[in-house]
Amino acid sequence: MFPWKWGIMQLALGFLLFAIAQAVTVVGPGYPPMAVDGGTVVALLHVSAGSVSGIEVLQADNPFGDAAKAALSGWRFKDSDDGNVLVVFSFRAPTLYSTGDSTRHLSAAKPVTGLAYPKTVVEPAYPPTSQAEGSVVLRLNVNAEGSVSKVRIVKDLGDITGACAAAARSWRFVPALDSKGAIVPSEVYAVCVVRRPVVIKRP
Repeated sequence: MFPWKWGIMQLALGFLLFAIAQAVTVVGPGYPPMAVDGGTVVALLHVSAGSVSGIEVLQADNPFGDAAKAALSGWRFKDSDDGNVLVVFSFRAPTLYSTGDSTRHLSAAKPVTGLAYPKTVVEPAYPPTSQAEGSVVLRLNVNAEGSVSKVRIVKDLGDITGACAAAARSWRFVPALDSKGAIVPSEVYAVCVVRRPVVIKRP
């Protein structure tokens, strides 16, 4: 085999190795009714034969962790899929217009081989004419620089979807590492959760 062909094969295998399991059923979390601010949850799924065999919440802002974990228990993947899947939830603050910085900075966590980890998560803008609430699920490609290079829609929510995809393109990650410590491209699921904005009356 020619050396250049072997190089192409190795590159292709690398992309296959760090492509996450393909979700066939996704469930969005409910928005905790008492929450007045937004928050972020980072969870690691252990997938075996397409089913979720374990859920580790690596980082969670209260009171969103339980809602995210309950939703993830209903996710399903292709029957042939095994491995770890990282899912990042962004619960948007239930206000119509963002006040101040809409970027959340996450603390570092122990790296998982082949998976990127979020550093900054940007909330989506809420379209002023929308009445939608619920969740959008996206599949993100994260390049070796930690930027989002591609966004694919897994679960749609009307006019909220474009806003969530635009925000996710601004997310930044600690790049994934392979078993030898080399930086590699990877994938992650993003779940943007929005509630219909509420008007808070102040005295």
